[in-house]
Amino acid sequence: MKHLKALIFLFPTLIMAHSDQDLQSAYQQKSSDYQPRTKHLDNGKAKFTNHLILANSPYLLQHAHNPVNWYGFNDEAFELAKQQNKLIFLSIGYATCHWCHVMEEESFEDLAVAEVLNKNFIAIKVDREVLPDVDSHFMGIAQLLTGSGGWPLNMVLTPAGDGFFAGTYFPKNTLITKLKQLQNVWQYEQNIITKTVESVKVALLEETSSATKLPQNLQSLAVQNLLKNFDEFDGGFGNAPKFPHEAQLLMLINEQMHHPNDDKLNAITTTLDNMASGGIYDIVGGGFHRYATDNAWLFPHFEKMLYNQAQLAMVYSKAYQLTHKPLYQRIAKQTLDYVIREMQNGGFYSATDADSNGEEGLFFIWNIQELKAILGADFVEFQHYFELSNATEFEQNFVIHLKDINKIQAVDFIKIDTLLAKLYQVRQNRKKPLLDNKILLSWNALLLKAFVVASEIDGKYLKVAQNLADFLLDNFYQKYLQRVQIEGQTSQRAIFEDYAYFADGLIDLYDATGHKKYLTTAQKLTDEAIYNFWDKKNFGFKISNNKRINNNKEIYDGAIFNANGVAYGVLNKLSTRTQDKKYQQFAQQLLLSFSTKIHKNPSAYASIVKNYSDKQQGISANTVYAYDGRIKIQSSHNQVILNIEKGWHINANKVLQKSLIATQLVSDNIKTINYPQEKRINLGFSKEKLAIYDEEITLNFSLKDKKFTLAKLTLQACSDKVCLPPQQIKISINP
Repeated sequence: MKHLKALIFLFPTLIMAHSDQDLQSAYQQKSSDYQPRTKHLDNGKAKFTNHLILANSPYLLQHAHNPVNWYGFNDEAFELAKQQNKLIFLSIGYATCHWCHVMEEESFEDLAVAEVLNKNFIAIKVDREVLPDVDSHFMGIAQLLTGSGGWPLNMVLTPAGDGFFAGTYFPKNTLITKLKQLQNVWQYEQNIITKTVESVKVALLEETSSATKLPQNLQSLAVQNLLKNFDEFDGGFGNAPKFPHEAQLLMLINEQMHHPNDDKLNAITTTLDNMASGGIYDIVGGGFHRYATDNAWLFPHFEKMLYNQAQLAMVYSKAYQLTHKPLYQRIAKQTLDYVIREMQNGGFYSATDADSNGEEGLFFIWNIQELKAILGADFVEFQHYFELSNATEFEQNFVIHLKDINKIQAVDFIKIDTLLAKLYQVRQNRKKPLLDNKILLSWNALLLKAFVVASEIDGKYLKVAQNLADFLLDNFYQKYLQRVQIEGQTSQRAIFEDYAYFADGLIDLYDATGHKKYLTTAQKLTDEAIYNFWDKKNFGFKISNNKRINNNKEIYDGAIFNANGVAYGVLNKLSTRTQDKKYQQFAQQLLLSFSTKIHKNPSAYASIVKNYSDKQQGISANTVYAYDGRIKIQSSHNQVILNIEKGWHINANKVLQKSLIATQLVSDNIKTINYPQEKRINLGFSKEKLAIYDEEITLNFSLKDKKFTLAKLTLQACSDKVCLPPQQIKISINP
């Protein structure tokens, strides 16, 4: 009876679509290994169970037994707020968020906080990784109200769902005070809240500005702007906390491929070397932490996100292609091998926590005595390679960090790997950080692309990419595209980023394998995205169709590549592979809709700027297309292979008529080149014989130096009725 009274006190049940009996029944149906995450236990059973017990998100289930009567972001919660005329307390976070855990323990597990929330508010929890569109909407409001944002994001909304108060982490007493103040204002001075809501709505209206003509050298201008914030000592851009900024790094690498100079190369290598030395990079187990809290990348925020692994694997793979520096190949492969080894279950899990045993970073750090015990006599050699001074001390332990990564040779890494293997085995026996076992389509699609990109530096990843693509197609794309899989159950309608990233990864996989189904599916996904999310009036793609948010259109590159920026590249790729001109029209309109923003601050929009550069200058890749996909050109291991569509041909290297354009591969770094034997044919439009290449041909070459080389391939395509204008194609060629 006492327990029942406590539940009634804490959980007002005047109007509730799901009864307490429903919630208790859902709790009882959990598997035998289910452990309620709460300090409020009675003989091992949770005293409190709220509406989040009905969810499948790991983050929401973390809060399912708080004394706060949480709801999910759904009609039930909003209708209840309207019926009871209560403010909404909205809290957004994710399963591996350290400060979310701190606030959970301090406030959401506290009976005094629960009493205030349950009496005067409808409390809603959101997993930002499941609903990034909701997070984006309210983060935008938070930044308008406070000038900053972060997670946990805590907001107060009117019963209609309009935000007017925001903050991140609040200590318990501060939170209680703020909630009581806001409830008092709502009760007695609603006009103050109404004015704030109206101001926010006005500010959220999208700017309508005239389109701006973008310069062809936009990527160069963006890089110049980016390098103004380059940290010459430690690499990266800006000051701590330092994030990898993968989109900007890929743009920088791409510009260096087209227009090399020492300044850009120094920015790339300084950044990647320092990140690879340890701290933000997990030297022991592979993979990257989310960001560093210091300028030198030494002290990470220890959570590991799947999207960082995917995007940084792309960065290091591309950097290896540019520089041929073995370190970059090592980091790209170790990062991908980490996710294959520890994050895979058909698809790939979302993240691992920063905390273990309630302490941030405990799983990843070491003390001297422990290292000596594990390594024994090898500890002396360990000290030769690794920094164990005060500079790497973290709460009386140490973050593993290489002293000078550029002095380490291949033979040294053999020794280092033997030492690290001993640490890895010991670390595996520690209590591991929480694993967020959501499989998100968009993040897996980024990883799909990363595997394809990495297959150019190690072919083993191409099969992994195919397996992942087939898993995603089988599990996420049946009647319609879905976004989330948890414990084998797929749910949640996909939002725009899912379509954009998946289509992009499938196109790259088609390029690498030649399997038409991947291109066909990418085209189908893009057509569906246009139907579902395209802004017919002002162009560009909306983030989603969620009726409770403003569904803005985003172009800024944040933690992950911007979906509109990726989509611009997808539309251009489809245009060159399918001969369907509508995709080029959509691409031009998309670029037009964001052109003024891009022109003002191009380095902030690196994804679309890079893809714009690819359109203007030619894509610096090993697979490119000419003549609307009629000719596929691939470079690999001292060869360029051309596949020419049936019914078409190109002129041979030695033409028989002066008026025709010969096929030529040109670069200052080419030492020798052997063209294939031409065919001689008669066509209807010419009485003379023609020297041509058709079907599949191979150009064999050798290079003067083993360095990144961007060559120009000149060719002219003809059918038996017409010759098309000549084209000059850029392609990366490798020894």
